[in-house]
Amino acid sequence: MVPPSIRTRTAVRPEVQALRAIAVGAVVLHHGWPAVAPAGYMGVDVFFVVSGFLITALLVREHARSGRISLKGFYLRRARRILPAAVAVLAAVTALTFLVVPRFEWRSYFREVLASALYFENWLLAADSQNPARGDLASTPVQHFWSLSVEEQFYLVWPLLVIGALALAVRRAGDPRLSLLVVLGTVTGASFAWSMVLTVQDHNLAYFSTFARVWEFGLGGILAIVAPSAATGRPRARAVLGWLGLVLIAVPILTFRTPEVFPGLVALVPVAGTLAVIWAGMPESRLSPARLTGLRPVQWTGDISYSLYLWHWPVFMFVPFLTGVASPPWLMVLLVALSFAVAAASKRWIEDPARFSGGARSGWRARPALLVGSLATAAALVVAAGIVGPNAAGAEACERPSRSSE
Repeated sequence: MVPPSIRTRTAVRPEVQALRAIAVGAVVLHHGWPAVAPAGYMGVDVFFVVSGFLITALLVREHARSGRISLKGFYLRRARRILPAAVAVLAAVTALTFLVVPRFEWRSYFREVLASALYFENWLLAADSQNPARGDLASTPVQHFWSLSVEEQFYLVWPLLVIGALALAVRRAGDPRLSLLVVLGTVTGASFAWSMVLTVQDHNLAYFSTFARVWEFGLGGILAIVAPSAATGRPRARAVLGWLGLVLIAVPILTFRTPEVFPGLVALVPVAGTLAVIWAGMPESRLSPARLTGLRPVQWTGDISYSLYLWHWPVFMFVPFLTGVASPPWLMVLLVALSFAVAAASKRWIEDPARFSGGARSGWRARPALLVGSLATAAALVVAAGIVGPNAAGAEACERPSRSSE
């Protein structure tokens, strides 16, 4: 049987919220002050592990509760969680591009808007990394959607693997937990091996490849199956594990300066740190990191982390078009504050209405929001395709992504 602690856990976990805050904080710090957090892009790796953990736990709980997994329900929940804020950002980027970006930049910008709206931005950037003609130009305001594209591709396939593993267990009258570990472990191991090989051959391609990143989600998913019993261990030991995890995340983010060997083995460090923090939970101990990670500002930042991740990069990117100069450090502080304000508003008026209007009595309310989001996405696609399509062959060179644009 699936462990009861997986079956019954439904509340938001404070340590997960803290990890989200750390992850988005690392990315924002890297984009604003790359010298301070030279490897802040590792925040994305933290997000990947957290997503794998939460999604796997959600799927396993549903199967334990009802004996089945509804793919329709799963994909609808993911759409309601991800699409509204993402569509709002793409719509804002489209409008601002028309308003403030020089016309000769439009093709490269809308080319990536199109890829982001269809969730293949990571593969577009991977392809660009192989084209010398598209190197060393400025980033676009949606380049950070590459990680969202990887997550969406993961969401499409992972539930099918979980369903297949559970069906295999039923057919063979075996242990569902063991079946899950074998199937998910095999996929995770294969992805990890491929990541190691591909990083040596082409670290840019490995960075954006979904196949080279699945192992990070997979380890999070495996932890969702095996972690609950460990989370009941001694509070002091768990407190030490929690601090160790935070150190494993923070140290490489602040010190790592050789992106040409990333992801590779180096990615194991923040991934292991994330697993350790989740495994440790929030132990009741005088030594517990909960005194830090449980602070309200940390938890609040974790709560708005998705919107903050989406909005901060367009804010950073468009302001120089208005000022005419690169943003100095003092202005970056104001832009970070603006990004937090926009993210909070996005969470309050865009994310939450779509996410939490789906109960038994009010589920119909989500449909207009999804319909509006779909129409807005379609409009963005039409605009982007209209600009990119007719002259795609002669479009201006689009930049090779730097490590500051995840």
